Amino acid sequence: MKRLSFIFLMIFSNIVFSQQANEFFPNQLGYVWNYKVTPLDSINNPIVQLEYFRKDSFGVVSNYKGRMANIVFSKEGGWQTINSQPYLDTNFYSFEGTIGFEYFSSSGIEPFLLQLDSLQLDPNFNFVTFFKSLQNWYSVYRFAANVNSIYTLMQKDTTISNFNIRFRYAAIRNHDQTVSTLIGTFNCKKFTTVWDFSLLVGSFVFPLFSIDDTVWIAPGNWMVQAYQPSKSVDLSLLGIPPFKITGRRIHIIDQITNIDDESFIVHDFVLFQNYPNPFGNTLNSNNPTTKISWQSSIGSRQILKVYDILGNEVATLVDEYRDAGKYEFEFDAERLPSGVYFYKLQNGEQIQVKKMILIR
Repeated sequence: MKRLSFIFLMIFSNIVFSQQANEFFPNQLGYVWNYKVTPLDSINNPIVQLEYFRKDSFGVVSNYKGRMANIVFSKEGGWQTINSQPYLDTNFYSFEGTIGFEYFSSSGIEPFLLQLDSLQLDPNFNFVTFFKSLQNWYSVYRFAANVNSIYTLMQKDTTISNFNIRFRYAAIRNHDQTVSTLIGTFNCKKFTTVWDFSLLVGSFVFPLFSIDDTVWIAPGNWMVQAYQPSKSVDLSLLGIPPFKITGRRIHIIDQITNIDDESFIVHDFVLFQNYPNPFGNTLNSNNPTTKISWQSSIGSRQILKVYDILGNEVATLVDEYRDAGKYEFEFDAERLPSGVYFYKLQNGEQIQVKKMILIR
């Protein structure tokens, strides 16, 4: 009888004292997260020379797509300019009891989807349209879920080039883990989200590949660490050439620069996003060239190089002394294969890196 009472007590305690999802999110508007982002090569070694930064800001609480949402604005860039850059991306979170919801938007992967559509595998199937149909709220962060249990968030079957394909979005609550960061040590909840792509043959399901992303969530701070491994993908069965998905590691830091946002002079040194991007055989053009522009207020030796996703140098575009001013270089990628590339500008001791996508 005592043992039975103890079991009931434990169950009741888990129901009453389970941490509420909103306890993991900052409660003050204007809260800022500063992150360092490190790309990973094909065997998941860090590519330090291509590191960049990300800044998120808790902007507003408002209704979004049917749920009251904590809306977070996000931007990425080099440490010299990120404080003065505008916020270009938005993330949406909503909380209900022990569940944290996240809104999935296809905008972040649209360049990749455009690349797939450019292959024209199936005139009746469009990757951009398909993934836009999946945009919705999903209960990604289930804080009371059993450890190591996988739960399906969304599953949808479709046909591509006469093949039956299944897309599944799932998540796993991992064991809690203590994480030491530059802003403190936290007992974190750890979640992994997984996108599975499988081939359906009759009643059999054959996995093709998966993309997984693990995050560490700290009480009152939300995400303090994330990890997505690099993937080599071979979908030649579907007529899609082999490609690589660049991984990345994200760590929270206390600040990105010691330069005050208001006093920062953006005209000092700015590397702009290439245009067009993606470039090559896209929906709008068939031209393997793109323009890279930058500006500097001082004369110095300026070095502009292009790297592949493994961190290998593939082209040196500029390596010479230039006076202060604004410059533009037309990069011809005629001899390069499709993929993700990084271009790095060094101006004395200052370095900025940006990403571009070439589609064949």
